Amino acid sequence: MKTKLFGLLMLAVLTLFGCKEKEKEAEMVMEETEAPDSADFDKKVAVIRAFFQAHGDEDIEAQSALLADDMKWSPPAYNGNQWLGKGELVEALKGYHEGFDNIKYHEGIVMPDSTANGFWSGSVFPGQNANASAAVIRVYGTWTATHTESGKEIGVKFFNLSSVNDDGKIVQSSDYFDVHGLAAQLEEEE
Repeated sequence: MKTKLFGLLMLAVLTLFGCKEKEKEAEMVMEETEAPDSADFDKKVAVIRAFFQAHGDEDIEAQSALLADDMKWSPPAYNGNQWLGKGELVEALKGYHEGFDNIKYHEGIVMPDSTANGFWSGSVFPGQNANASAAVIRVYGTWTATHTESGKEIGVKFFNLSSVNDDGKIVQSSDYFDVHGLAAQLEEEE
């Protein structure tokens, strides 16, 4: 009986020290992570905001100028996870400009009593992958517009992952929104 009790006690002690060791490792990973570069983050967010403003202005030249020639784009509709290029994104943008007026971007995550920040980067969790990098900007917001042909007001929640290079050009963009939901809004009877 004493042997079993001693064994259980030893197991508890080893488990306790093992957990403490993992906590220390996680703290060390966080301490080794570089400090956030807020200026870099702000610069990249400004590029994305300018791109969205140009979309609202239906200024395809300004939008195109903010895209790297070799940029990669993942559209919102599932396409087998095939990455497209700048040309395909510009054509899609032209389609939105032709089909909609009053295009507006409302940044932020809408909460029951407020709107939270719309631009995020870096991470804390999981600890082994934590970073303070602004390499990929997470964008949250809502797009609204008026359908040109029908005059219907539409809206769609929006999520995007974008990367901006040192030249201030978007080099990667992946869009997530309910494409079918837009079509459904246009088909609804008033």
